[in-house]
Amino acid sequence: MAMKKNIYAVIAVLLALSSCSQEGPAGAGPAGEGSRIYFRSYLPTVSQTRAGVITNENLNECHVTSFNPDDNKLIDPETGEMTPYFINRHFEKDGEGHFLPQGEESCLWPDSRSRLHFFAYSPSVESMQESIAGEKFNTVNNSKQAEDGTSVFDYRIESFKVAPDISDQVDFITAYSHGTGQDNGDSGINLNFSHQLARVEISAWGASEKYDFEIAGVRIGNAVTEGDFCFSSLIPSSGVASWVKTEDKPAPIEHIFNDGESIVFISKENALHATEADAASIMGSAGTAMVIPMAEKIEAWEGKGDPKTEQLPYSTDKLYFSVLLRVTNRGEATVVYPYPNDRDNMKTIHLAIGEDGKVIKRVYLIGEEYYTSDQENEENKYIPNETEEIRSYCWAALPVGAKWDAGKIYTYKLNYTTGIGWQDPDDPNPGEPIIERGKIPFEVNVEEWVAAEDYNPNLDVPKR
Repeated sequence: MAMKKNIYAVIAVLLALSSCSQEGPAGAGPAGEGSRIYFRSYLPTVSQTRAGVITNENLNECHVTSFNPDDNKLIDPETGEMTPYFINRHFEKDGEGHFLPQGEESCLWPDSRSRLHFFAYSPSVESMQESIAGEKFNTVNNSKQAEDGTSVFDYRIESFKVAPDISDQVDFITAYSHGTGQDNGDSGINLNFSHQLARVEISAWGASEKYDFEIAGVRIGNAVTEGDFCFSSLIPSSGVASWVKTEDKPAPIEHIFNDGESIVFISKENALHATEADAASIMGSAGTAMVIPMAEKIEAWEGKGDPKTEQLPYSTDKLYFSVLLRVTNRGEATVVYPYPNDRDNMKTIHLAIGEDGKVIKRVYLIGEEYYTSDQENEENKYIPNETEEIRSYCWAALPVGAKWDAGKIYTYKLNYTTGIGWQDPDDPNPGEPIIERGKIPFEVNVEEWVAAEDYNPNLDVPKR
């Protein structure tokens, strides 16, 4: 089976390099025959809350693979294996909104009657790979024609990953359509795109009588970050799942505020995000997280009740949020978290903060000196000036169970009025309540890409 996949991968590359497979001179025959294939796109409108989201306004290119089951030359007579008519071809939008093929040769309809099937996606594989430091996605074709002449499409991206840093993540949209030169040669093919990832946004507020909070980052623990996407599922009658989880690799996705991002301050005394209506996003410049949808619900992390957390790091397979916090005792203006004197040897993040509350730089404490990297040398030594302060932050986790679906936005509001959270699964005492016992209630709303059904918006973090 592996050899077969490799053979088809080679064929796919050769086809992509040699342009579209086609017959007949341009303009020959009835309407549409031999004429150029082009597309018209549509994408449901959604609020723009981060730069990486694709909308109708910024959708300027897509990549398309086409199959022609009517061409016997593209079907192996012994195995029925089907070679694409063209594969992973780049189309760009012109001034009239038409998506036209790029390259030296145009993609042409083979004749007026053959029905072509089109699978499209955006952005490019290269763009998605760049967001995760060049890791490879494999495009695999196992499409066949059955003995009864039925076309069985099996075209997919294998080992699709989302970037571990939320700010690097990109949207992923797909579409399927079909048509003939006779019907669509003049009018073009409609591509109705759908978002194939789920979006998660987290905001926070609090009216604590004891504490003020500073937030400098967010982590989502054990979201689904890798899987195969099967384009065949876009055909309504296929009965195939869109996402197939290929490997269980528990890992967080996160964003730690960096240069120029503003720390989020929560204080009842100073009326800073002290009411639910005044909740502030804690995603920084990352905006929203993009995750692979879940085939089934992931249960909430159990804190100290989860035996797997003894095997660090990130051994739990349960879902949780973790927030990078600095907590001060309002009455005494002293820092209570991170714990004084680093009593639990927790993982601490150090940031140089300016007078305007913006991050200047992340720094690393080695011995008693700060450096701009985790390598100790004189060149990287960092000495703050009189207008800035180096502050320390630690992660504070809370459990959440969820089943996130493709094309939906899940917006959570965390309430820090009565609690702070638990030590993160990557800390020495995972699940240990921070400072004192208390709950962090939160609510979630779902904004429509596609309307959510059977989703409970009222979720509370339980007391321990």
